[in-house]
Amino acid sequence: MLQAIPSHSARRSLFEHYVKTRAEEERKEKRAAQKAAIEGFKQLLDEASEDIDHDTNYQTFKRKWGSDPRFEALDRKDRELLLNERVLLLKRAAEEKARAIRAAAASSFKSMLKEKGDINVNSRWSRVKDSLRDDPRYKCVKHEDREVLFNEYISELKAIEEKAERKDKVKKEEEEKLKERERELRKRKEREEQEMERVRLKVRRKEAVASFQALLVETIKDPQASWTESKPKLEKDPQGRAANPDLDSSDMEKLFREHIKMLFERCVNDFRALLAEVITQDAAAQETEGGKTALNSWSTAKRLLKPDPRYNKMPRKEREALWRRYAEDMLRKQKSALDQEEEKHTDVKGRSSGGDFGRYSSGTRRTHERR
Repeated sequence: MLQAIPSHSARRSLFEHYVKTRAEEERKEKRAAQKAAIEGFKQLLDEASEDIDHDTNYQTFKRKWGSDPRFEALDRKDRELLLNERVLLLKRAAEEKARAIRAAAASSFKSMLKEKGDINVNSRWSRVKDSLRDDPRYKCVKHEDREVLFNEYISELKAIEEKAERKDKVKKEEEEKLKERERELRKRKEREEQEMERVRLKVRRKEAVASFQALLVETIKDPQASWTESKPKLEKDPQGRAANPDLDSSDMEKLFREHIKMLFERCVNDFRALLAEVITQDAAAQETEGGKTALNSWSTAKRLLKPDPRYNKMPRKEREALWRRYAEDMLRKQKSALDQEEEKHTDVKGRSSGGDFGRYSSGTRRTHERR
């Protein structure tokens, strides 16, 4: 049979057409089987309608109908979806019916309250409920809803009274508006005076802050200085900038700490710059006889940094921690560079091997075609 089609490409084309046709037929068969299974399960739901209500769940339904072939013919996901759709419709119908019953009961309950006659906006549920217990309309409402409906009725009574009160209120408001205008004029004048005073105080405070900050710059140079030790020194200022009445002690202490923070940050930046200048790639590559470098030994790094004035300006307890972070960052960068270099070398080697394999495969195909 194959010899009747001498061309290799023709045989391949016919085979691919057969595979494609068969795959399409199988898909159609699968869709038809799925559709039949869905229809069968829906029919099963119709037959089992007496066993399905708004509280039915999948496991309950399965226990009774799980052995039916129409149940087993469909995947669980689809079975559960179709069952839930049916239960949801029943649940919505049950909820709608319950709402209608509650609405009718609520209307009857409020009619009962209205007929009582002696219930007003000041009535309390705790005092009224005992006189209503024998009325059938009282019993038709759930226990937890009775007080809610009573409060709604009281709110409705209040709304009627409030409407009448609003009319009286409008008249009084007009009278109050006239008085309010007079008061507003007085308040406006007071506010203007207060605003002027606030501006004056703000200007004086700004000047006081600037003067005290200038005093800090002139006097405090050490980032490790404490407020307790520095305060007496600042108070000796001949210009009295540390005794300004527009700055209290807490304000001056806060400004002092901000100044110390600025000095410390400046020292940190200078020390980091020193690290970058001294511990370069070349310097880091130099090892001592014990195998120590400026990146793995603080004592080795310290000997390189100590001659620079920026070393002594940095607080002693912070020097090693800053050096350690710098060293870790440099080691991480070195490792990253090595990893990238190795990855590039691996890629080049892989492409070279791939090229040889491609040439070999091409030659093999040509040999096969000649045969």
